[in-house]
Amino acid sequence: MTAKTSNLSRLVPKTILARVTSVIFIGVLIAQLLGTWVWVEQLKSSERDRMTDLSQSMGNHIGKAIGFFEKLPNQYRKETLEGFRTNGGTFLDFEAEFFVSMNPEYIDLTPISTTEFSLLVRDNIQKSMTPYMGQIEDLNLSFVSFENAKTMTPNKPLKGLTDNNAIVSLSPIWKNLGLIVPKDEIPIAVIQFRLNQQNDWMYLATIIPKGELLLSFDWINGERIFTSIAVSLTVLLLTFLFVSRIISPLKLLAHQADLLGRGRNPRQLEEKGSKEIVATIGAFNSMAKRIRRFIADRERTFTAISHDLKTPLTRARLRVEGIEEGPIKENLIGDLDYLETMVKGSLQIMTDGVEHENTTVIDLKELLNTILKKEEILHLPIKLSMNEKITMKGRPVAIERLFSNLINNAMTYGKGVE
Repeated sequence: MTAKTSNLSRLVPKTILARVTSVIFIGVLIAQLLGTWVWVEQLKSSERDRMTDLSQSMGNHIGKAIGFFEKLPNQYRKETLEGFRTNGGTFLDFEAEFFVSMNPEYIDLTPISTTEFSLLVRDNIQKSMTPYMGQIEDLNLSFVSFENAKTMTPNKPLKGLTDNNAIVSLSPIWKNLGLIVPKDEIPIAVIQFRLNQQNDWMYLATIIPKGELLLSFDWINGERIFTSIAVSLTVLLLTFLFVSRIISPLKLLAHQADLLGRGRNPRQLEEKGSKEIVATIGAFNSMAKRIRRFIADRERTFTAISHDLKTPLTRARLRVEGIEEGPIKENLIGDLDYLETMVKGSLQIMTDGVEHENTTVIDLKELLNTILKKEEILHLPIKLSMNEKITMKGRPVAIERLFSNLINNAMTYGKGVE
């Protein structure tokens, strides 16, 4: 879980600009996808209702055409159908244009791929044509690409048609009869059924209104995708520019805060932007003023303290100079030097926040002997067992302060130092 969380955190943008822009862009992208999905579903629903009405009307027309041939008297129907056979097909208008022919056998056609709308149209046509038909066996309804539609040549072929009783393309016969040619490979409906008490097959073909929906229709086309991408990129650009303008005072505020933290004197920031940004900048300006005032007061205080401490130290040093040469004078001068060094170090810490002292090589045995001589005034047993010379690298005053405190504690709370 920790590794996964770490990997996910790396994907999160680090800046406000990147985060706000990413959130808005993702939101717009999701809105675009949802809007497109809703639009497609509404369009499908609208086209589904439209195709239902068109296919029901088409089924009525087909049913009337089939019923017409079923109701013809046998002799007249035979003559009519023989005329169709002789002419190789004809044009009839049963409130819709039909190509009609009679073939000696069923023609096996290659249907288009099955889609949601092809099933819908097929079901509605079959339901709507049933009331107009009698008992017809071997009825077949196919949706066929116009270029792939086939029929049979007549006994007396028309001009340009050859091969009697051979299966040929329907396209030239269709065009020869002056029927409207479907566009863009729109399929046509082909109905074949066996006539009662005959071995002949009636062949009816007609255009399907809005037939392009029966194909694999691209509901989301390139234009729609381009529009969505253009809108998303426009929103992304505007968001980037707008958010950059909003957070620009924050960048300046961060820079000035960094200067303040480094001990520099930041300039007064202009209070502009949104209400929250103005409040933040105002609070920073007030804080910077208080900090500058505090630093100035502290510097004045430390200057006064330094003067007050150095004056008595100077007087003490002058008085020590009047003492005769000897161990007492030497120890007093050493203590005064140490005290002055401690005062300077303390003032430096209070002023700069850190004590600056160069690192040097220290003779530890000599340092300890110096400290122990200062403590001999307490008349407690003190013994240093260090035969060899030991050197170390460090800050002399800090090391001396360390061992002085350690020895002083031993002298105060113990019975001696060894």
